[in-house]
Amino acid sequence: MIGIDSSVLLRYLLDDDPVWSPVATRFIEEELTVEEPGYINLVVLAETVWSLRRSPLFEKSKLASVVEGLLEFDKFVIAERDAVADALSRFRSDGAGFADFLIAELNRAAGASATVAIDRAAARSLVFQRLPER
Repeated sequence: MIGIDSSVLLRYLLDDDPVWSPVATRFIEEELTVEEPGYINLVVLAETVWSLRRSPLFEKSKLASVVEGLLEFDKFVIAERDAVADALSRFRSDGAGFADFLIAELNRAAGASATVAIDRAAARSLVFQRLPER
């Protein structure tokens, strides 16, 4: 298994750099294999989604499709795959961001009874509790 940094993943997904995008694409498509896959940890995944959402080309449904594609790509191993899949499902149907739902799912998997949030969009979701103002 080979760890992948968000810069490599972003150049592959965006195909936006004349030098590094072809290098990243060749590495991912030709050098990674099912036997020696690329490992995407949660920081890389969250940073990648956060970076993509800043682009007007990546509205919510397209971001969801990107995460789904990463989960399905057999040359990638995604950390905490089940939590990522659950966060993706909630992200598709609710108003908060992907990272918010990933946090909630990881907390749930660790045994947390709830995840408190100040963010109004997150707090409207059933997986969060709004932190009361006092």
